[in-house]
Amino acid sequence: MVSKCLSDMRRYIIEETNRSEYLFVPYGALGVFGFFAFYFFNSNFISAEVYENIPLRIIAATLSLFLIFKNYWPKQLKRLMPIYWHLTLLFNLPFFFTFMILQNPHSPIWPLHGVHALTVLILMVDWLLFVLLSVVGITIGTIFYNLTASNPQLPDNFSAMLVVYSSIIVFCALFSQKNSAAHKERLNSMKVLAGAIAHELRTPLSAISMISQMLRANVPVLVTGYKQAKQTDPDLDGADEEYMEQVPDEIDLTTRNAFGIIDMLLMNLKDGSEKTAPEPCSMNSCIKNALKSYPMTADERALVHFETPDHDFTFEGNDLFMRHVLFNLLKNALHYVKAANKGAIFIRTEETGRENRVIFKDTGMGMPANMVPHVFDRFYSRTQHGTGIGLAFCKSVLEGIGGKISCESIQGEHTTFILSIPKSGR
Repeated sequence: MVSKCLSDMRRYIIEETNRSEYLFVPYGALGVFGFFAFYFFNSNFISAEVYENIPLRIIAATLSLFLIFKNYWPKQLKRLMPIYWHLTLLFNLPFFFTFMILQNPHSPIWPLHGVHALTVLILMVDWLLFVLLSVVGITIGTIFYNLTASNPQLPDNFSAMLVVYSSIIVFCALFSQKNSAAHKERLNSMKVLAGAIAHELRTPLSAISMISQMLRANVPVLVTGYKQAKQTDPDLDGADEEYMEQVPDEIDLTTRNAFGIIDMLLMNLKDGSEKTAPEPCSMNSCIKNALKSYPMTADERALVHFETPDHDFTFEGNDLFMRHVLFNLLKNALHYVKAANKGAIFIRTEETGRENRVIFKDTGMGMPANMVPHVFDRFYSRTQHGTGIGLAFCKSVLEGIGGKISCESIQGEHTTFILSIPKSGR
């Protein structure tokens, strides 16, 4: 039980770190500037007698500085980024400002700085981490103050400050929970609607499929009779016999494609991390089966290149879920390759020291850098026809088997999704 809780917490922190990664550099730059700039501001324009702590400011600015150069961190250290990011926020915001407020009990400006710090923290993390970091940071800052101050005392208007800060934390938690509930309600509504639409569509599609089977049995006889009639009557012309023979297969293919799209829509509305009996699955087989069963035209299939390696890897998971992950990636990639009127889709697997990967790349439109951090957010979509649930489902599936999915993109050049799955026993 404890192990599962720790695993869920670790996954949650990693997920939130990935979602906030686009904030690292701007926050780092503002942190380096702010911790030094406000020192001179407080000293020269507020009061020369205000308490200051240069070592703490240097530590806070240094922590911020390393965030600016996150792309240059060694790979071994990048694994520690989730811990580093949240410890930086903890030290720089609730801890530092709580300590400084208590060290300046008569200052009117430091309580305002404290409100500013909580506001920044709200923008950096979700409500749960906001509450956790705020409570822990304020507590540690208070303890540190009492251990280091020669004559500890409460700030002026302490009661008012307590009410204001507590209300900020409570209101943020309640408002964020309301948004989460709204998302959940929206998802449930989509499930009900999709289920109803799927039910109504399956019946006529099944009827059309039966008609195609009847045609497949009778059209060859009709075409043969038509060809014989043309031999005795040269004026009888105008029908394409070859196309007539293909019509039943075309109808059958169209209905199967429609069934596939319905299944993919319903699958995307599921929680990809829901508990299913894990079983050993070959990733190469998943990819091949997905490419074989995904509804594509011949021209679309020509765009997809699967570089089958000598190395295949096995993961403990659900074959159906993984195939639908690949379906979503195929659907998006085909859309953007067509929209760009250029490019192709390349799929390959690779092995690193600690994990196996699937690299899924399309050289179509790419996407702007500011959109990349949000592509896995539920209901986030940059197209009019999109629902914003496909990539969120992909993320849920990968995290459900202990892996992760990330996205890299350069607008006008490519979009690459990397599916990373830890090796078993690691």
